[in-house]
Amino acid sequence: MNTGVDEQFQGANIIDAGKLSPYWGEHVARYVFAMPYVDGKTVLDIACGTGYGLGFLKEKAVQVTGVDANLDAATKASKECRNKAAVILGDGRNLPFGDENFDIVTSFETIEHVHERDQFLKELSRVLKPEGTLLLSTPNAIHTKPVNGRPSNPFHVFEYTPEEFRSELQDIFQIELILGQSLDESIRIPPFYFEQQQLPKSFGTQTLLLGWKIMNKLPLSIRETLSNAIWKKPFYPTEYDYLFSPDTVESAPVQVAVCRKR
Repeated sequence: MNTGVDEQFQGANIIDAGKLSPYWGEHVARYVFAMPYVDGKTVLDIACGTGYGLGFLKEKAVQVTGVDANLDAATKASKECRNKAAVILGDGRNLPFGDENFDIVTSFETIEHVHERDQFLKELSRVLKPEGTLLLSTPNAIHTKPVNGRPSNPFHVFEYTPEEFRSELQDIFQIELILGQSLDESIRIPPFYFEQQQLPKSFGTQTLLLGWKIMNKLPLSIRETLSNAIWKKPFYPTEYDYLFSPDTVESAPVQVAVCRKR
């Protein structure tokens, strides 16, 4: 099971990355979204990476178990397990747990790395308790535009359109919600190159983009000082700058499903 091991160490999943990574806010936002669901529950986080999400989940959950197929990632994640959390080396297609063990399963930006996606989903269902909840996210192919079915991200095997995502899930789960995750419109310049390429070519927008690129090259301390002075917040979007809405499923870069075990 290839879950993008190299991708984990390119700034997205580094514990306490914060201001250092443009990916931090986007990724952590999913765990913040999950918090109301995990309150008082036993939680399994599939492909937990270096464990940045475990630190959030264990604030509300009774117990959190992280699983990752990569030894280096799981070792780093174990540092987040001082209380109420544990990390196990494992494969999401063949989990080392008995049936009906967890109230909640979270798996963010994982399924697009998996060849045996049907097997993966069935395994997540197996370890969920009756009426348990799955929180799953994956890129939106309408936004990422794979060419002849091949994603531009070399770590991804397959990217779903919302219609394909819904069809895949509803064979196994009862779908409660599918939401789009997108950057708040108040953030005029997204931090990712692909999204920047899609911006309007108007003089005003391109001027803002040029200013963003200049600030992005400044030393961290100078960049953050300027950003706090101008916008009263960090330069890169935080987890609170991302919105989850059923109205943006077709257009958002990421789609998030909330499902119940049948």
